[in-house]
Amino acid sequence: MSKPDFFAHLDDGFFRMIVEALNHEIFICDANGKILYLNPASEYLTGRKKENIVGKNIRELSLDGTISHSVTTQVMETHRICTLIQRVSSGKDLLIVGVPIFNEENEMTYILSSAQDIEEVNHLNNELMWKNEELQRKVTSLEVLKEEYLSSDDLLLSGEAMESVVHTVIKAAPLDVNLLIFGETGVGKEGIAKMTHRLSQRKDEPFVKINCGMIPEHLFESELFGYEEGAFTGALKGGKTGKVEMAHKGTLFLDEIGELPLSMQVKLLEFLQDHTITRVGGHKKIPVDARIVAATHRDLKAMCDNGEFRQDLYYRLNVLPVYIPPLREWREEIIHLAQFFLTRYNKKYHTAKYLSKDVMPILTNYEWPGNIRELEHIMERLFITAESSELSAAELRQILGVAVDGESGIFCQEIMPLKQAKQQLEAQLLERAYQQCGSSYKVAKVLGIDQSTVVKLRKKYNIPLPGGQDRNKH
Repeated sequence: MSKPDFFAHLDDGFFRMIVEALNHEIFICDANGKILYLNPASEYLTGRKKENIVGKNIRELSLDGTISHSVTTQVMETHRICTLIQRVSSGKDLLIVGVPIFNEENEMTYILSSAQDIEEVNHLNNELMWKNEELQRKVTSLEVLKEEYLSSDDLLLSGEAMESVVHTVIKAAPLDVNLLIFGETGVGKEGIAKMTHRLSQRKDEPFVKINCGMIPEHLFESELFGYEEGAFTGALKGGKTGKVEMAHKGTLFLDEIGELPLSMQVKLLEFLQDHTITRVGGHKKIPVDARIVAATHRDLKAMCDNGEFRQDLYYRLNVLPVYIPPLREWREEIIHLAQFFLTRYNKKYHTAKYLSKDVMPILTNYEWPGNIRELEHIMERLFITAESSELSAAELRQILGVAVDGESGIFCQEIMPLKQAKQQLEAQLLERAYQQCGSSYKVAKVLGIDQSTVVKLRKKYNIPLPGGQDRNKH
């Protein structure tokens, strides 16, 4: 069954409407050069009205100077498609293509010419070239920024997964949207927050960090929003500017946002909605223009379901989520990072220490619960305590608590659910760290986690302090 002919039911008026709507010249002659039709675009380009041209021969226009030379006459002579640049009486140079039209007996019956102003073509070409150059500059800038931040001391992010994170941040940073950074402790969330600030339009303004897990609940409001003089007993004369107000025009980094008390979540939500704050003891609304970047190691969505985190605040913060994978998910980079830290310490202390070959599998097989921060601290400790220029596997195992040469390491004594095993190993590691370090501050530094997290874990597992220390002093 033959397909229907689209043109069969169309009349001459339809084709005239299409041709006259084109902004390219359409110029039609018969085989002898007699002008039969020109559209409005052709009138504009040639500077001649069709009533003064239709019916004349193309050669006449060449003689009276309307055109300098004709593509139509070339087609008449060659019976082939011809192209040339033609100057018309309006002073315009046109790029013209002449096409011969043949009947069923292969006789040339018509010549169709189409023209476009060369100046317009050049303008379009220049604009396209400029856009291509601009795009290339942006691509190059992205690559330069990526290289710069992938190797910066703050980030230390490499590998495909981390490049994807950095690429997302590079694109989002100038847009001034709120970011919510997810990831375990020590993966580099603060580095990503600082990177976002440096790449934003606010880079010359303050970057203010608030660790929501370190501020006592009764001090939260005054720390975030400040207070007026006389607001409470012990208030400073003249009052105090809060962290949120300090971030005006800059970036406010809310670290460990999952630790924010529910009472303060309401206050923070109010600020995000109207961008104003009121100091404790005050009545005046103070406008604050700050970009919000929040970070957490907790599952905020699950916290919303459990009523521990406000859903409306979650969606306000979670405009652009950024997930940083834990170090154990990109083990191929562990050796690279370890070498990076070692190079840094060698430069700092003017030494030439190096890793022995048997250190490599230990580094890559270890789980790194404290992620990059833990790796950095372990490498620093190994560097300091090493007996020689070669950093040995035995020394690393001793620091990590991995069994070697009959020593007892941290291990599970029986088969048990994975969650229970992780808790047992966590408790063993924390207890050993306390025995060796003595204080929560030092334990936090060795394990590469926050001091507040150390205190919470010690209470969770009821780990006694070494030497009968006062429990209130951690």
